[in-house]
Amino acid sequence: MCPLPVARTKKKINELESGDILEVTGDFGESGENVKRYVEKHGNFVLEFKINGEDYYIKIEKA
Repeated sequence: MCPLPVARTKKKINELESGDILEVTGDFGESGENVKRYVEKHGNFVLEFKINGEDYYIKIEKA
């Protein structure tokens, strides 16, 4: 498992203001699950989460 998607998402979230929206996409579904868990664990909100085959889409709101 590559930690890069979570690390990149974390970096972008840290650049956002409360209430800002971040959309994350990728092509390895399991990484999408890891990003989703990270977001929720750190108090932000997953507004939308989709996996289609191996592709994933996550819409995140910064708390």
